Amino acid sequence: MKTISKIIIYPIKSLNGISVPSAKLTPAGFNNDRKFMLVDVIENKMITLREFPDLYKLNVRFITNDLMQIENKNKDQKPLLINLNHLSDLNDIKKVKIWDDLVEVQHIYEEANDWFSNELGIKCQLVQMAPNFLRQVDLRFAPPGQGVLFADGFPFLICAESTLNLINNHLEKQVSMIHFRPNIVVKGTQPNEEYNWSSININNQTFCSFKPCARCKIISIYPDSREINDEIIPLMAEKFNQQNKIIFGINACWQNNMSHAELKVGDVLTSVNKTNQ
Repeated sequence: MKTISKIIIYPIKSLNGISVPSAKLTPAGFNNDRKFMLVDVIENKMITLREFPDLYKLNVRFITNDLMQIENKNKDQKPLLINLNHLSDLNDIKKVKIWDDLVEVQHIYEEANDWFSNELGIKCQLVQMAPNFLRQVDLRFAPPGQGVLFADGFPFLICAESTLNLINNHLEKQVSMIHFRPNIVVKGTQPNEEYNWSSININNQTFCSFKPCARCKIISIYPDSREINDEIIPLMAEKFNQQNKIIFGINACWQNNMSHAELKVGDVLTSVNKTNQ
């Protein structure tokens, strides 16, 4: 039986995720997922784990439904509390590049900017998407009007335990699902089965617009130690390669667009449609 084994939300792009038992669905992703992003003020670009792997040092947790805490336990710095529903100054809007997209953002508040600037050693801002701005998902895979927040390109990323196990069968030093930063982890599938899906149904919710997720060097970083696994990139370049790109997991969109819909750990994939059927 194919089921959800884990749901992970990343409130701030490139920071650690939070494993949750259930999560509300929105067209742009799970509620509060990639809601915020750090921006290099001087370069006016997004800050990611690629340049700042020490972001993995920051612990993220929900205090309440409306409040989260960011903390570096190895540094003498007061934890940062962030109101997830904070309303920013609507006039303070600027444009920032996320890969090939130019998006409109607004900073949250100065306390957060100062906290992260002190943590990273560069002048940075914590931003959220500007109201009414739509960041369109790639039109080759999704219809017009399908938006995404600060995730790399799609609202959801689905990964399979069996495919991870297949990777680890070839590695001397094992990696975990955390290396791949999924939103939805499924178990009970055959290895690599997910790359043949055209749509799936979970708890009466349909996910489609699938695109294999291209990977970069972040997958080689151990989150706890920031050490590098030198095996994984060459292995995946050889055995998990599509069109000269390393792939693991599938990007997806949610089709139903219903209010109050959610997914829970343990939910069953009740139907799977495949491209070769």
